[in-house]
Amino acid sequence: MSGYLRFIEQNETWRRAKAGRHIIDRFNENYDVIYDSDEYVPDPDAIREFACASDGRDYDLIYCDEDVISGHMRSKPYFKPGYSPENERSLKYISGMAAVRKGLDASDLGIFSRDKVCHIEKTLYHRINERKIPAIPQDEPFLDKLPGKISVILLSKDHPEMLKRCVSSVRSSLAGDDTEFILIDNGSEESNRRSYEEIAAEYDVKYFYRPSEFNYSELNNYGASKAQGDILIFMNDDIEVPYNEKGVIEKLAFRASRDDAGAVGIKLLYPEGDKIQHCGIALLHSGPSHMLQGYRDGDYYYGYSTHDINTIAVTGACLAVSHERFDKVGGFDESFRVAYNDVDLCVRLYESGQYNICMNSRHLIHYEGMTRSDDHRDRTAYERLKYERRLFDLRHKELKENGDPFMNTNLSPYRLDFDINLPYEWELSGYAKLREFNGRTGKKKRMHYSLDAFRHVLSDAYGNEDFYEALGWAFKEGRGRLKPCVLIEKDGKWYAAEASGGVYREDVGEAFPKIKGSADSGFIARIPAAELEKLGLSGKITAYPALMDRRRHIYTGDERCQIKTETD
Repeated sequence: MSGYLRFIEQNETWRRAKAGRHIIDRFNENYDVIYDSDEYVPDPDAIREFACASDGRDYDLIYCDEDVISGHMRSKPYFKPGYSPENERSLKYISGMAAVRKGLDASDLGIFSRDKVCHIEKTLYHRINERKIPAIPQDEPFLDKLPGKISVILLSKDHPEMLKRCVSSVRSSLAGDDTEFILIDNGSEESNRRSYEEIAAEYDVKYFYRPSEFNYSELNNYGASKAQGDILIFMNDDIEVPYNEKGVIEKLAFRASRDDAGAVGIKLLYPEGDKIQHCGIALLHSGPSHMLQGYRDGDYYYGYSTHDINTIAVTGACLAVSHERFDKVGGFDESFRVAYNDVDLCVRLYESGQYNICMNSRHLIHYEGMTRSDDHRDRTAYERLKYERRLFDLRHKELKENGDPFMNTNLSPYRLDFDINLPYEWELSGYAKLREFNGRTGKKKRMHYSLDAFRHVLSDAYGNEDFYEALGWAFKEGRGRLKPCVLIEKDGKWYAAEASGGVYREDVGEAFPKIKGSADSGFIARIPAAELEKLGLSGKITAYPALMDRRRHIYTGDERCQIKTETD
């Protein structure tokens, strides 16, 4: 059974509910139901669900999720975001089945008030043919509509060559000449300071040398206070504008000048040019996350990564916002020194009634990670990151409780790829407990295995923290069900940790195409660092992939991975 069919089986229990005839009659009196095609299979419960959603409420627009039906088989669900005017402009995402209050204009579904729209998170529209994604909209005229001056605000310290690449690429891309550059340097050494002064003179940059401890929010607020522009563009010094993105800075400014716009971001690709670093931020279980990060640039999930969309937040690596609206919400919150400051700003703009936009029809290059370490690898930085995450959750309790308005609850809150919210056992399995083992193992014929990694992890998308993770695959041909496990050895002492199996491994399936179930032979074991410390397992320890039968007899081979623990 496919994942979506299992999802339907588990989640469409609402079909048993009934609605009184008077509720349906009242709905039909007040709403016109529109469809974008005659090629669909009517859902027997659709009108009832729309009627129930409208009962006692004053909605002007109601829409639902959709999928594709072929014969009696349903597939390709489109779990849509909450009301997103930008998605409607570029993708016509509401089209399918929608209800509009009688007497209102139904020609543009992107003009309604947020509190007058209801999104039913149920698949009530079934297409016969797969939805067609509109072509990426042609560039709209903008130079004669810009609100005035643009201020590009850059933070940089001891990276003059990187800054020069950034500024020169932005300068070369400009279609107009009403853009100022403001550089805030929080304490470069003397030789780099002189280099910055030379760059500032060459590219007409206003340079402010302001030695201080790094606080992203405070430094950018200072830059904004020096800006004369009507549109502010906050930009990392490791951003580069590709040669073929002429006018992209003005396009960001034009989009930010619209009446309904909050923060406007843009798709960012890694330097290789074919992998996504940012195309919109969503609030997942583990916190604000870059959707599709690390995926090859392409057309994902109904135009999400190729068209201009609304998201709850965009990254501050390149963020445009009206100067007036920035000041109105109080700028960046300086309590967020390093992390979540951009997301916090975006959330406050959204809460003020604006819509944040990610302009995924265009892109820039982001040399992320070249200026500071990864917070998830450095323990001190990670503790600061956790503090700022707790602060973010505290400041936005309602959002944490109700979820991201642009992420459908039918989508996984653990993954970046818009997979269905149908968690696998291994995803939620938590930690594996270690038990002492006598070290005696057997051999099994036709046993295949690999231990791909044994590493320390500070946190993951499922809420686990400070653990050692073993990843691999193992299975035996023929009869007899064996469970995967991991053996840990240190100075002749042995411990066994039962792993969670069922992790899908396409590579293993391709390597063993004739063996049923080989593709589901992946496993994962998360062993708390505290558990290793309690057992005195410090220094260099060795892990082996293994299989265990129902009598807890363990079978293993010779492959192994070693790691030096951080518990000593």
